[in-house]
Amino acid sequence: MTKKHPCPDCLQCQWCSDTRCSLCLRPKKPCRRKLTQAEQIALYESINRARHEAQIKHPATRQVLFICGDGSCLGPMAAHLVNHDFAGRLWARYAALEPRSLRSETLAVLAEIGIDVGESKAVHISHYERKPFDIVVALDDESAIEAPPHFGGVKRQSLCFTTPDQKLATEQETITAFRATRDALRRELGEFLRSR
Repeated sequence: MTKKHPCPDCLQCQWCSDTRCSLCLRPKKPCRRKLTQAEQIALYESINRARHEAQIKHPATRQVLFICGDGSCLGPMAAHLVNHDFAGRLWARYAALEPRSLRSETLAVLAEIGIDVGESKAVHISHYERKPFDIVVALDDESAIEAPPHFGGVKRQSLCFTTPDQKLATEQETITAFRATRDALRRELGEFLRSR
């Protein structure tokens, strides 16, 4: 029996449709080359770059992200307190749903206990969207409602604190309220993170 096409793979012509023949007759793509060990390592590192960079910057530390409403008080306080109190074990960052500049009272009450904030500033939560974290904590009611329930590859936790009122009568009352917030954060975050 004559073949419809001189296909080397066909033992007996089935008189396939032209569509089927075009599949068989199309030029075959060469198989993918096997990667060398160095190429496999490079590929692995490019895929897992965020976690790899975090481990290089802060070896043997767990990554913590604090999420708050505006990043002017709770987030920076929490992150800097954890970096100070858990140095070498935890590395904390903070993000906000609607970032604003840090309140001067936040800087003042952290400076009182020897923590220099430097040029720290709040970033939007989307900045950390593709970065891995070991612990993610929402710090206020707004972030507990608005932030995604899973973020940074883990389930988000919630610890609700109150931001000090910006309309207190005197400067002394305002600073006292910020000190109380700082101390509450330090105490409750310490208990929370030691249990993890």
